[in-house]
Amino acid sequence: MRLKSITVTDCPPVAHFEVADLADVVVVAGPNGVGKTRLLQRMMQLLRSDVVHEGTVIEATTGAERDAWGKGALDLSVPGDMAFYRQTLQAGRRRRHLRSSILQFESDRTIQNVQPFNFGWDITDPSEEELGWDYGFGFWKNRWQDTVHSMYRLIEAQKQSLGYRAWQLRIREGKSEMGLDFTDPMLPFRDVFTQLLAPKELVDPSARTQKMAFSLDGQEFDITALSSGEREVVNVAFDFLLRDPTDCIVFFDEPELHLHPELSHRLIQVLQGIGARNQFVLSTHSPDVITASLDKSVIFISSPRSGPGGEPLNQAIVVSEDDTTNRALRLLGHSVGIIALGRKIVLIEGEHSSLDKDVYGSIIRGRYPGLVLVPSGGKHVIQSFDALQANVLSKSIWGVEFFMLCDRDSAPAGAGESGHSSGSRLRVLDRCHLENYFLDEGVWAQAFEKLEQPDHWLRDRETIRGRLRELARDLASYATALAVTAEVRQSVGNVDIMPKDCHGKSLDEVVALLLSRSHDEHERIVASPFPLDLLAVVIDYLVMLLDLLLEVLLEVVEWLFSEGW
Repeated sequence: MRLKSITVTDCPPVAHFEVADLADVVVVAGPNGVGKTRLLQRMMQLLRSDVVHEGTVIEATTGAERDAWGKGALDLSVPGDMAFYRQTLQAGRRRRHLRSSILQFESDRTIQNVQPFNFGWDITDPSEEELGWDYGFGFWKNRWQDTVHSMYRLIEAQKQSLGYRAWQLRIREGKSEMGLDFTDPMLPFRDVFTQLLAPKELVDPSARTQKMAFSLDGQEFDITALSSGEREVVNVAFDFLLRDPTDCIVFFDEPELHLHPELSHRLIQVLQGIGARNQFVLSTHSPDVITASLDKSVIFISSPRSGPGGEPLNQAIVVSEDDTTNRALRLLGHSVGIIALGRKIVLIEGEHSSLDKDVYGSIIRGRYPGLVLVPSGGKHVIQSFDALQANVLSKSIWGVEFFMLCDRDSAPAGAGESGHSSGSRLRVLDRCHLENYFLDEGVWAQAFEKLEQPDHWLRDRETIRGRLRELARDLASYATALAVTAEVRQSVGNVDIMPKDCHGKSLDEVVALLLSRSHDEHERIVASPFPLDLLAVVIDYLVMLLDLLLEVLLEVVEWLFSEGW
């Protein structure tokens, strides 16, 4: 069976949540605080209840269910359908044959200390033991001790069974041969372990010592040598494998919690490969999980909304691969999964480990906890500011507001001299690069105020200013080469004429280096000739930079005269 549609009301902060036509993977997304965990708990309460309720439809996934119901789906607002559903849900359950049931994995997956299992003379096969019909509704961390003990008991129960069968054949039936067509009960666990953590391999656990281990490069290690994330995915997968669910609804709250994205992705893939026709209902704020599920059912929880008469509107917003917002966010190299990160998202230049990310993060840390910084690559990643303004920055998307902060050299058309783009959430720095704010004598003097003696030159603004100008003169040729290279690339295409070792060069030397690099790219250059006069462009840039330095020098001289030097 699987959940086809469900309606949840009065589950603060969710007032009304209604979805239909659900796929075999359902992702409930949204930033922290929107009520994802509470919503999943309420869904399970409704499915566990014997009270009819509106908006929930259970679809059959197996012929046995259709035969028992006499139809392909049950509407839990109808008393007769609810009775069929309860009969199916409350049927007898075996530990390792979970069928037409519900299983949950909560977000708090902390491991409790497992008590040693006391073996007796008679060890029954745990896979044949019956459990309560609602065992799967319980918390995973409360099941873990049972999972570990059951794995050891599987080994010992098989040994006892084989020993008894051998004794029976020889003593009771007088035979001297015995078939060996049995399977290793640990084989599925070893396969799952390898799928998750290859090249590590699970060593056959010892039921008597109750120890689990793994091998790597010919050496054996205790299972505790795994990282916390590796242990978690193994533990979850072993619990799932022991239940062997089929035709079940599996609730999983934040599968990515504490896990590396790749490990989280592997875990979900492994779980989907166990059993058959299971439906997974996941709550998450992971953009990776959301993006990977856009071809399934992705539902974003919006902020509470009211209709004209004050009635709560549906907060469930179904997102698809071809959603216009999703297409707009792709202009930034992101998918709609980004909306799960927070309510106020600030798009910045750079990569996740860039100076921009570190600097802006240090500034807002503790002061603006509601802001989430999302690096969006370089300025060339942004294909269209117009589309970005119209589809992302100019409106709130399901209660999430987007802002963007750019360097001056990325300023789009329409951004005023003040650094602001009028009427939008786009802000542009007054300087071409964030790094330029650090090339300020006042910043340097203040930074070294408590690090150096009062007479040290690093505490004197004018001396620092002079040193910075000296460095700028040496870098003028390098800056010119960078600017010309960028202009050529934009005009011609995928051409890189940036030379090496171009610091402190003269005009003639810079031109020679650039021309030499252009000759190295001659095959592509011949196909797309430069529409530029390199000499003229180099002269323009270098003269402009030197003129700026001269203006600064004149300002310093004037200031010195005004101070009576």
